[in-house]
This record gives sequence, structure tokens and C-alpha cells, in this order.
Amino acid sequence: MNSRTSTLRVPMLIALLLLAGRGEAQNVDMTFTWAPSPVIDQTGIPHSAAVIYEVFLQRDGQAAESIATVVADTTFTLAAEPGVVQRICVRGYDDKGRPSKTSEWSEPVYFDNSRGAQAPPERPELAPCFPNPFNPETHIAYGIPADLDADARLSLEIYSLGGRRVRTFEVDSAPGWHEITWDGTDDRGVVQATGIYFSRFICGQEVETHKMTMIK
Repeated sequence: MNSRTSTLRVPMLIALLLLAGRGEAQNVDMTFTWAPSPVIDQTGIPHSAAVIYEVFLQRDGQAAESIATVVADTTFTLAAEPGVVQRICVRGYDDKGRPSKTSEWSEPVYFDNSRGAQAPPERPELAPCFPNPFNPETHIAYGIPADLDADARLSLEIYSLGGRRVRTFEVDSAPGWHEITWDGTDDRGVVQATGIYFSRFICGQEVETHKMTMIK
């Protein structure tokens, strides 16, 4: 918990531990971490640090549910489901059972490793990258519709938060789903700094973007 705001923060997905095979959709283990949380009472007085954390999960924007209790640790591994947008938050308790404020929601976790068997999308699509946040690499899937004009413009690029083009990828124009891997480098092979980046996919008249976070 940040002592100034008395809010435990869980903003970052730290690591992708296990990535299931691509042939069939399977869960992927994602590990979250957060700073130790002091407990602040209603008068603003801090007490001892939390010794237990309760973990809450939100799936596709539905109501949050308590899914785990973490004792004497500030990490939690979620068996993330493919095709479902998931976020977690946590709340700490000290040795007397006094709660901290609930943390902010984490960045969303989303992936879909079953697209290879799917038919081409009806319109151009760019999927959120997975994992996100990532280190050292992330996967970006895009869909090409069957009726795309032969002369349609195609591009897939990575931009920095400041609008600088970092990386340009070759786009496969064949109808169906395709995937590229970004290893956090620019077109010259230089590793980029920790921060927020955007994938931008142009397919004909359609333009889609998604935010991603690289951590080190």
C-alpha cells in the first residue's frame, strides 16, 4: 500500500510462468505482485503491516468474487482463462484482522490461444496482446477477413506512448488469424525501455490499437 494514499496497488502483472500449447485453448498461469500494505484506520493512523491478503477476481466486467487468501506473501498466481478479460485486486488484513483499503484493479489479462482453428473473422480484428504487461516478449494476433480487397492497405506497427514508431512487422494477407511476437526491440534490434506502448493494425479502412506495458 502506498502510505500516502493508503491504497494497496496491484498495477502490474509481473511474469508469464507457463504458456500452454497453442493447439487447444488452455489456462495460462499469470503471477501478480504488490507492495506490502500497512493498515490505516478510519482516523488515518497506520497500524502494523498486513499479514494476510484477500484476492478478488473480476471476469468480463462481472461482479468481483473472493477467490483466495494469501498469507505472509505479496504474490499470487492466477490460472487465467483464454477468451476472458480478467482483473484482480487485493485487500490486506493486519494481525488483529483490521483491513486495508482495497487495491486498484490490475491491468486486464486477456489471451486467446485457440484462434488457429477458427474461421477468418468477418472484419479485420486486432486482439489484445498476451501476456500484458510482458517481459521479455508478447504475442499479438490479428485477423484478416476472407473478402479483403487485394489492394487493401495492411500494416502492423508498435508505437511508444509519445507517438514514436518503434517497430514495423510484415503482415500476412491470407484470410484467417495470424500471430507475431514482439520481443521489445525496435527495427534495429535495440531493446526499448520499460513503459507503455501501442500496437496499431491497419487493414483496408479499419484501424485498431491496443495498449501494452513492457516491464523489466
